[in-house]
Amino acid sequence: MPDSFAPRLDRPAPGMGALLRALAGQWRGLLICALTGLALTLLALHLVTPRYTVSMVVGPPGRSGPAAMGPRAPALSPTAGRGIAEQGSAEEVVSDFARYLALLTSVPVADRLTADNEVMRGLFKDAWDPENGLWRPPPGIGPRLVRSLRWLAGYEGWAPPDAVDLSRMLKKELAVEAVNDGPLRRLVYRHERRDFALLLLARLHAATEAHLRAEAERRLKAEMAHVNGRLSGISNLDRSRQLTGMVAEQEETLMMLEVGLPYAADLLEPPAAPALADWPNPVPLIPAGTLAGFGLGLFVLAARHGYRRGL
Repeated sequence: MPDSFAPRLDRPAPGMGALLRALAGQWRGLLICALTGLALTLLALHLVTPRYTVSMVVGPPGRSGPAAMGPRAPALSPTAGRGIAEQGSAEEVVSDFARYLALLTSVPVADRLTADNEVMRGLFKDAWDPENGLWRPPPGIGPRLVRSLRWLAGYEGWAPPDAVDLSRMLKKELAVEAVNDGPLRRLVYRHERRDFALLLLARLHAATEAHLRAEAERRLKAEMAHVNGRLSGISNLDRSRQLTGMVAEQEETLMMLEVGLPYAADLLEPPAAPALADWPNPVPLIPAGTLAGFGLGLFVLAARHGYRRGL
C-alpha cells in the first residue's frame, strides 16, 4: 500500500465530542444564523397584513324538542310533498341543509349579495373609488399587466366585479369544516377588518337562507296554482277532496315559511372573532423562525466540519 494513504488510514474517526467542540468554537456563527432567522421572520410578519379569523356554526334545523319549538312546518303527504322533496332512494334525496352548504358560494347567492354595497366594496376595495363613488380598474403592476395581456389578445381589459367574481372569491376564501364528524358545520373566514368579516358571514348566511326559502315558496305557489286549475275540471268527488286537502297542506306549509324561522340551516353559533388579529400567529412563528435559522446554521457548520475532516 502506498505511504501516501497511511496517514488517512491511521487517522481516527471523528467522534461526537470532536464535532461538538468544533460547533462550540463557531458559536458566533450559530448566533448570527439564529438572529438572521429571527429577523427574516419578523420581516415576513410585517409584510403580511394581519387578519381576523371569524367563524360560525350552522346545522340542520331541529324538527322537535324545546329548542326547535316543534316541527318547522306541517308534514306533507307523499303526494303533496313532491315539489319539495325529490323522489328516490335515501341516497338520492338531497336535504335542505345539503343544498344550503352547496349554495353558500354559488352564483345565485352571490347575485343576491351584489346588491349589498357594503359587502361588495369591502371585498373589492382595490376596484372601488370612494372619492368618485364608482368602480374603476384596480391599480398596481399585476392588474395592469393582466389588462395589457388581455388587450394584446384583443379582449376587453376589465369589467366591474359581479356575481361570478364574488362567487370565485368566496370559493377561495371561505372554509367549511365538519364539527366532531357530525352534521354541524363551522364556516371560517379571514379578513383584515374584524367588523367586516363578522358582517360578511352573517349576510352570507342570510342570503343563502333567503334564496332557498324563496325557491321553496316559488315551487309551492306554482303547485298550488296548478292544482287549483285542475280542481275546476274534476267531477269526481273523492278526487276533488284529495286535491283540496293537498292545497290546504301546501297553504299551511307556505304560511310556516313566512314566519321567518330557520329554513335550511339553523345558526347555532353566530359569527364570532377574537379581539386581536390571529393570522398569522406571531407567538409560534417567531420562535420557529429563530430555531429554523439556528438549525440551518448548525447543519451548514456540521457539514463543513465533516467535509474538512474527510480531506
